[in-house]
Amino acid sequence: MSYKIPAVMSLGLLMASCTAMDPQGAARQQAETYYGRPYDQLSGREKMALEDHLARQNNQAWHTTAHVASGVGRLLQGAGVLVLGAKH
Repeated sequence: MSYKIPAVMSLGLLMASCTAMDPQGAARQQAETYYGRPYDQLSGREKMALEDHLARQNNQAWHTTAHVASGVGRLLQGAGVLVLGAKH
């Protein structure tokens, strides 16, 4: 189980970083889902709105992953203190 937590966090970071690295590429992939037509057929305003929306989702994913990682760290730190306290 201890190996699953870092793997899940790593996967979350990897997925979140995709949009940050190539926002237009992410928008090209998601245009059909959001607008029902290819990215090339969207107006400039629609392209910007989609890219902004995906960027906000990306930022939210980064914050969520950071909060999870921080919580896991605190949990492990607390467990370590309890284990050390039990040994003494």
